[in-house]
Amino acid sequence: MTRYPNRKLGEFFRIGHGFAFKGEYFSKAGKYILLTPGNFSAGSGLILKGSKEKFYTGPFPPSFILKKGELIIALTDLTQSAPLLGAPAIVPENNRYLHNQRLGRVHGLDESGLDRHYLYYLLQHPQVRAQIKATATGATVRHTAPERIYTVECPVPSIGIQVRVASFLRSYDDLIENNTRRIAILEEMARALYREWFVEFRFPGHVEVTMKKSPLGLVPSSWRVQTTAETFEYVGGSTPSKDVQEYWEGGTIEWFTPTDLTRSKTMFTEASGTRISPIGLAKSSAKIFPALSVMMTSRATIGVTAINVTPACTNQGFITCIPSPRFPLYLLYHWMRHNVEYFISLGTGSTFKELTRSAFKSIPILVPPESLVSRFQAGLEPVGKQILALQRKNANLRTTRDLLLPKLISGELDISRLPELNPGS
Repeated sequence: MTRYPNRKLGEFFRIGHGFAFKGEYFSKAGKYILLTPGNFSAGSGLILKGSKEKFYTGPFPPSFILKKGELIIALTDLTQSAPLLGAPAIVPENNRYLHNQRLGRVHGLDESGLDRHYLYYLLQHPQVRAQIKATATGATVRHTAPERIYTVECPVPSIGIQVRVASFLRSYDDLIENNTRRIAILEEMARALYREWFVEFRFPGHVEVTMKKSPLGLVPSSWRVQTTAETFEYVGGSTPSKDVQEYWEGGTIEWFTPTDLTRSKTMFTEASGTRISPIGLAKSSAKIFPALSVMMTSRATIGVTAINVTPACTNQGFITCIPSPRFPLYLLYHWMRHNVEYFISLGTGSTFKELTRSAFKSIPILVPPESLVSRFQAGLEPVGKQILALQRKNANLRTTRDLLLPKLISGELDISRLPELNPGS
């Protein structure tokens, strides 16, 4: 039940489709980034970095250039379960983004009756999203139309309450964004140090070191070139039969799929989307590996990496590397991140590319002296701990925000009784 009156969304705005951009004009760089449903997270917001960026260099009507602060909505989901359908996002930058026909652009919003930021959170309300999902059609790809979204009914309080609700929820999102920026800075610092020491060879004392020829080019004379198989252990994964319920029901063992990593895009990962039971593990060729190993996707999308914080196993789409004393966690992690393009080049297969374990085991790797490795590991351990702590803070903030959001929008929790709040305090 809601204590606020229900109104139809179509009373307040219209939704315009994007342009049918031609695939031959996509490139690896350009002035404009084309937004698609693939840029949306399952809840809301945008994923704008890495493999999700699609630059567009061809012709298009100028009216399809998005402005900062505009609201766009996912009208199509590429899956039958449709977790993205109706997801909103706010355009983060002026004159940088375009959107295709699978996204809707909110225009003509009557902001005297419906605050833009309140609408953003309104579209994240589970019941509102369920209504939008119920309007969808399509046997394989689920999609909806603007005129069907117009019929969705939502709680719409006075504009003053809307503004306060949106402001309260934005305080959580602002802190999450600040933490995310801090994480990005810390990660870039760590990557820069790795490149400086182990790629450019400008490590402490490097001026006194002589160089030698090797299969990897000129390298410091005291460093060894050996294979990955000689440097650390690695394991693959497996999928227990989906037809046997006891392999899955009540599962207690973290079992990662590539989607877990591509969805979270974090350095550390706490939990998998699915768990298997001990008997499921025993009846498959999946192997448990220890906490603080480095998982890397090895099929289709090759090279997405994450560090598990608890013992876990994976499906067959991974190569998981276990740190060793000569190649400890942060050296291993950054070596893998640095060599993604090389791993991709080793992929084979006609249907989808795969980096096989047999190809991985013979990759040459440069092993620095123990003293330098220990110094690098000791320097990055506190950085890694800080990143993990910030990730956990963000997870707690998201959980709290997601619990408060439906209560505030329905009026179950009266915003007028809540003080202005800094969620980080």
